[in-house]
Amino acid sequence: MRSKTSPENLAPFIRQLDAGTLSSILIELAADHAAVRERLVRLQLSNQPKAQATFFRKKLVAWKRSTKYFNYSEVGEFGRDLQAWLEQLEQELMPQDPAETLALVETFIQADEVFFNRADDSSGVIGDAVRAACVLWLKAASRSECPASIWPDRIMTLFAADQYGAREDLLRRADMLLSEGALRGLVSSCEAQLDDALERPIAAPGCVSWPASRASTALSLLSEAQRDPDLLVRVMLRHSPSPNPMQRSTLAEAFLKYGRPEGALAWLEGSWAHLESTRRRLYAQALAALGRTGEAAVERQKIFEASLAVWDLHAWLDLLSPHEQTSAIERARKQAAVHADPIMVALLLMDIGDDTAAEAALTNDPAAIRGTDYGTLLPLVEALERKGLWTGATAVYRALLVAILDRAYAPAYRHAARYWARLAALTPHYSGPRLLESPEEFEARIRAQHKRKSSFWAHVSGLRQADADLAEDADE
Repeated sequence: MRSKTSPENLAPFIRQLDAGTLSSILIELAADHAAVRERLVRLQLSNQPKAQATFFRKKLVAWKRSTKYFNYSEVGEFGRDLQAWLEQLEQELMPQDPAETLALVETFIQADEVFFNRADDSSGVIGDAVRAACVLWLKAASRSECPASIWPDRIMTLFAADQYGAREDLLRRADMLLSEGALRGLVSSCEAQLDDALERPIAAPGCVSWPASRASTALSLLSEAQRDPDLLVRVMLRHSPSPNPMQRSTLAEAFLKYGRPEGALAWLEGSWAHLESTRRRLYAQALAALGRTGEAAVERQKIFEASLAVWDLHAWLDLLSPHEQTSAIERARKQAAVHADPIMVALLLMDIGDDTAAEAALTNDPAAIRGTDYGTLLPLVEALERKGLWTGATAVYRALLVAILDRAYAPAYRHAARYWARLAALTPHYSGPRLLESPEEFEARIRAQHKRKSSFWAHVSGLRQADADLAEDADE
């Protein structure tokens, strides 16, 4: 149920306010909030593109001059500010002045070194902003009145100065700006550069020819702009006459992506050793795209029976008739009965609707639940709780909790405290014993084994106090 103060419910109220009231509120907000003030200034300049461009430029110059460093916890906000600036530029200035927009975005792209050096971009948000700027540059260039002949050189100049791998969309999306003929010309130029680089002697054995590497990267990206896997093949074979499995995978994926599954088959022959599961998935995809459904279904069955993954089951079922699907689901159930991983088994059985067996898989061998696999376990435990499978949820929460405490991983103690609280809330639903300890036995064991982890118990106490405060506020 939406709150009475949600934007959807406030909108009708705001629309019926008179102009004087709204003006007073906006003036008040502008005095207290920089974002509101900036939005109103941009609105004020909406019919003055040169002045509006100056406003955007001042923001960009301020970023370039600043020396503030953004750590991992702060960089998200900085990345959002960069993205917002680009979005505002596209929505507010580009319709009126594409040339000014192009100049501003080009300056933004050229400032990427400043942005990257000022932040811990482990999350990739700065890179995402630079990639968005590259796409906006292509859009603005396509709307400018400059001669079409200038763009290939300008794109390559910007791309060649890329030191962080974030400007690749200038070539990957070059078809947004360049004609087919211009793209072919750019490909010919890069192929000539590659030929020249490969003909030069390498400084020492094992050294990388950076000119050859840059030309190869450019050609690989242009193959995406042209949707031409044959170009990618030519480039790769120049470097690797006998492509390894990873390279073969790249080539097969390119042929599949651009609707040429027959071309993918040539790169999917033989065994790929540790990447064999990748080869088989691509092979099944190619067979299905070619209309060889029966063969694809056989491959998909083998893939599923090797992984027991829900996604692989559905990929198999999608190739079968309704009658065949029934038999396949029954076969999947039998496969689950002899599989050793209770997490995979539970996910599969819940997907095919056998919730009781799924819970039994978790509670019959709780020690086999890998508590470190939180990326899988958290969605699983949420699904268990939604279905009222309380004993299965208990087993999963215990595995998550114990994995953190056994490793003494202090940064995750706040999560462990939440799991402890959920276990306490699930105690009334305990229906064991099966192979699970009773809630009392489990709690006593944890307290005895981890009594010295004061930081964890402090999180537990803090969470308990916060719950008590909320309950008290609710009573009032």
